[in-house]
Amino acid sequence: MSQTRSVKNPIYIQDDLSDIKLLCEEGSLSVFTAKQTSESGDSKQTVRVLTDIHNHYALKREKDLLHYLNKFSDDFPKFNEIRKEGFSYLKFFDFVGKKSLKDVVKKKGVLSPEEAKKLLEHMVSALDKVHGVGFVHTRIRPENIIAGKDHYYLVDWGGAIPALSSFETEVLLGDQKYCPPERLNGEYDAAGDIYLLGCVLYFALTGKHIYRLNKVEHYFDQLYAHAFHTPRKLNALPVFWRQLIVWMTQKSPKDRPGLVDLQQWLKDESVPKEIRQQKPETVKGFPEDSLAVLADSHYLYALFKKATLHDASGDVESAFNLYETCAFRGYTRAENNLGLMYEKGKVVRQSYIKAMNMFYQAYEKGNPYGAYNLGYIFEKGWGVDVNLAKAYQLYKYAAMRGHLAAQNRLGECYLDGKGVDVDVVQARFWFGMAAHYGNEMASQNIRRLLTETRRAV
Repeated sequence: MSQTRSVKNPIYIQDDLSDIKLLCEEGSLSVFTAKQTSESGDSKQTVRVLTDIHNHYALKREKDLLHYLNKFSDDFPKFNEIRKEGFSYLKFFDFVGKKSLKDVVKKKGVLSPEEAKKLLEHMVSALDKVHGVGFVHTRIRPENIIAGKDHYYLVDWGGAIPALSSFETEVLLGDQKYCPPERLNGEYDAAGDIYLLGCVLYFALTGKHIYRLNKVEHYFDQLYAHAFHTPRKLNALPVFWRQLIVWMTQKSPKDRPGLVDLQQWLKDESVPKEIRQQKPETVKGFPEDSLAVLADSHYLYALFKKATLHDASGDVESAFNLYETCAFRGYTRAENNLGLMYEKGKVVRQSYIKAMNMFYQAYEKGNPYGAYNLGYIFEKGWGVDVNLAKAYQLYKYAAMRGHLAAQNRLGECYLDGKGVDVDVVQARFWFGMAAHYGNEMASQNIRRLLTETRRAV
């Protein structure tokens, strides 16, 4: 049973909402339609309810982006408001349709070439606005495109991030049936959205996944397909669409079209000569160990995963070597783990200075784990003077980005006045947030706070 069904969804206690209907539910997100009553009259709303709100930074960034997108009413459903209810957020949008592209293809069949052109035109227009301010969507898939009366809308901006290599481009959550191969190296820019859109166009015209991954559940097999497979049964597509999709799904980002190229294709259906002349052999199927093959191909995500497996099994020397390889190429998760090995003296001579250097490099690229570990060193004074103000700043940085242990430490800073003035309200907030999502130390601190409050009374 999903989280949203196991507890009463906060949408049902909103006094101004009626005729509430669930459209879809996946993980911590559920999407509803509802009639909203206000002083100005009734309106139909789409309400997206998120029950995982521990990453405050990402939520605020999404809210700011949605307000910006309201400037372009032709391309995006109007974002109206956001409400916090306990540990949930409710985001309200003007209703533009309840069927996704996936629903349309499933119920009515594939799109005609003319309708697919309209889909492409609308997606290019939307991405132009987003890429123009340095953001990428990262979650373009049939489920996240709403088929309105006369328009296709790209929704689900919760995964939108700045178009630069960072900790966020390294993190892969959920299934990876749609994942540009460069993300295996912690890279994602506008070309990644183009790749995903190419995969979506293939689905719209065929009703099939471009690599037939709908029933492939193994995580590493999905990633392997994006790294090595070629589109299936391309000859079933009209020639101009075939060439376009091959162009959009090139394995190397630099070989894909940009939005200007796609706008031109909508006018004359032209693609570069080298794309027209490509005749790649069909590559399908999976090796016995997809992770091993990806690692042998030097993909950083796979090398890092292998390192963590070595680390967990006690083969710390192999883990160290792989972490070092990834860290040398700027992979922040490896930098953080390499820092931990220096901090603890695993395989190498203990060095807090080298540990701090690794943590700082990871933190500079947005890694909350690096920030937390660096803050802990400043709090404890390991190899440096104790600096509680610096520790507080680093804990806050990590806490805002959803690091549960940092949220608990931040609560302790507020409760005990470490690097910041005592603020019991803030302490309760951060303890409550961390405890709600499973941090046991935060739960203990809540009990401590309650005990001290009773004694004071």
